[in-house]
Amino acid sequence: MRPAAPPFIACRRSPAEARIVLFGIPFEGRVNLRKGAHDGPRDVRLASDSIETYSPALRRDLEDLPLADLGDCELPDGAPPREQLDAARRAIAAWWRPGLLPFMLGGDHTATVAVVEALAPAVPDLHVLQLDAHPDTRPEFLGERWNYASAMARVMERLGPERVWQVGMRTGAREEFARRPPHFFPAHEVHPIQAVTRILAELERHPLYVTIDIDVLDPAEAPGTGAPEPGGLRVPELVQIVRLLGRCRVVGADLVEVAHAWDPSGRTGIAAAVVIREALLTWWGDVR
Repeated sequence: MRPAAPPFIACRRSPAEARIVLFGIPFEGRVNLRKGAHDGPRDVRLASDSIETYSPALRRDLEDLPLADLGDCELPDGAPPREQLDAARRAIAAWWRPGLLPFMLGGDHTATVAVVEALAPAVPDLHVLQLDAHPDTRPEFLGERWNYASAMARVMERLGPERVWQVGMRTGAREEFARRPPHFFPAHEVHPIQAVTRILAELERHPLYVTIDIDVLDPAEAPGTGAPEPGGLRVPELVQIVRLLGRCRVVGADLVEVAHAWDPSGRTGIAAAVVIREALLTWWGDVR
């Protein structure tokens, strides 16, 4: 792992002392338009210095959690995407153990595949909730199976489509909407808050991994991403969803696709840092 400088806010414990760990996968595969997601881990960490560690709504503070920032997975420069993901998976497997709660900073959405592959063997009933503007279920994209437009197709191959819940989609290829997976809740049919409320009782029954693509937010609030799509959530709405998931047994999570190359204001990373703070304090705020 490559040390992070600076680390995410309030991550002051050593890895040996931590129960909750943040880490980055600075991966960016084959992209056709707006590049820069490989800098997402750095962008989010820098932005975290702009927010408070305390959540008034939750009356909890990140300073009280056993948090460590492990830094970034080292990826072989110039290697094919699958080789880079394998390197990330091996890096995670070297330090992760059951009971340790990981939160990954991406990277494009393909990075989620490496984390799921590392956790799934030890968590047999692992389910995934995806909050995203896109389904990411193309069989391939730009001639590559391991890419951000196919990330959830690869996750479904690993876990089975019945264990993946997709919420918030508002664009994508025609085929992705025609080949509806079993748990698919596009935004034009049901508001994401209503969708999560509807499926919450089922999500509570399983260990849950939550993957948040920052483009689930509206570009007015998060323009710094590779594939912005109008009509998304506001930050308070995404935070409301995060808090709804407080009833679930979240065993890992990520936030991906921040790219400040497309946001000189830096507000995308600040929004991401706030969502991460609320997630850590909601899901794992009692961990000591």
